[in-house]
Amino acid sequence: MAGETKLFLIAIKIASIYAAFGCLWILLSDKFLLLLVQDTDTVNSLQTYKGWFYVLVTALLVYGLIKKLLRSEQQSHKRYQRLLNNIADPIYLADSQGNILDVNNSACEKLGYTREEILGLKLNDIDADANLHEWSDFINTIKDDHSFSLESYHKRKDGSLFPIEISAYIFDEENNRYCLGVARDITIRKKTQDLLIQNEKMSSLGELAAGIAHEINNPLSAIMGASQNIYNRIYDDTGKNIATAEENSISLNDMRNYLNKRGVNRMLNFISVSGLKASKIVHNVLSFSRKTVRKLCICEISELLNETIELISNDYNLNNEFDFRQIKITREFEENIPQVCCLANDIQQVFMNVLKNATEAMAEKIYAKGTAPELILRISSKESKVTLEIEDNGPGMTEEIQNKIFEPFYTSKEVGKGTGLGLSISYFIITDLHHGQMSVTSVPEVGTLFTITLPSKTEERCS
Repeated sequence: MAGETKLFLIAIKIASIYAAFGCLWILLSDKFLLLLVQDTDTVNSLQTYKGWFYVLVTALLVYGLIKKLLRSEQQSHKRYQRLLNNIADPIYLADSQGNILDVNNSACEKLGYTREEILGLKLNDIDADANLHEWSDFINTIKDDHSFSLESYHKRKDGSLFPIEISAYIFDEENNRYCLGVARDITIRKKTQDLLIQNEKMSSLGELAAGIAHEINNPLSAIMGASQNIYNRIYDDTGKNIATAEENSISLNDMRNYLNKRGVNRMLNFISVSGLKASKIVHNVLSFSRKTVRKLCICEISELLNETIELISNDYNLNNEFDFRQIKITREFEENIPQVCCLANDIQQVFMNVLKNATEAMAEKIYAKGTAPELILRISSKESKVTLEIEDNGPGMTEEIQNKIFEPFYTSKEVGKGTGLGLSISYFIITDLHHGQMSVTSVPEVGTLFTITLPSKTEERCS
């Protein structure tokens, strides 16, 4: 509408200048000619030349006006193109059939196409959710000068998807209907929302976890106490045990031999081991559910990581399913890494959980000839932050598993092989207790990368 008004004004301007010049020419040229020439035949002869001269002058005048206006329009168009191409968000112009008619540079860069390639596409070639029949019905039935917004996914040339938020405007021009849309990449916003949701889950689970842990802790303590008492009354040579056995004409050694042959000692040991394991789970849940006051200390991340690796190498055998010492470990540590203020035991617990998961995952993968399980450990620093990366070449994870990996009680392992608390507690330790960041990226059949970022020690006292 605005474009039509502008063209109308330009036409009026040219016509007005042309009419004004014509009127002035007729009035002034005739009077001037009569003043100079008195002979009628001569005047009539000169009128013909005057007419041709008028045509020539008016043609030059109209040419000059149109050229000036076109130059102004070209400059305006260049400014428009410069503005359009320097906008960071992709901009698209499409018709009612879904044909892409124009785009800015950002759209080409985001999608990985050249301008010529993208102008030969339709909306459903770049929008994963687009349906051309529904689009045509929608755009042709909606009112002119209508704006709308929606969320969708755009598809790059390589087939990868990324989330976008579209703000679009419908307009009519020369009896055709068009849509001008701005697509904003909201990948970072989506990740932020996911982190907020994850933090909310962690927060809401706190009270429930604490209550459940306390309820489990009481009967668990009774079970472990009772099993220990049974063991002491059978296998300790105390005066009370000896006296009670003599009163009942029973030999302690004979009784012990009988119970051992019946496997009672193994059962008691199993109760004790299982009770300790359950107790550790309860302790982890309580640590997860509340912020306990513990002492911070200044530590070297590389030392904590190396100590954890040494501990795993000496004592940790993953139930004899895989030997950690068979894994190739590559260290890529930058020099002069700043120290961090942290809870050393908790940070080592995080390292233990991540390394444990990586080791168990690599144990499940069948490696091709010439390849072997490998862990790449990187430590770097930037802008008052220390970043640790733990990368394995295991089987990797799907996007669905990545999205749930830090959720409490979620595990992809077989029943009985995992509690689903290790990584959720690790996430809590890093993000809540240390105000850091923890994330995971993975490619199926390629490997997994855990990234842990912690604030480096400042000049302020570590407390």
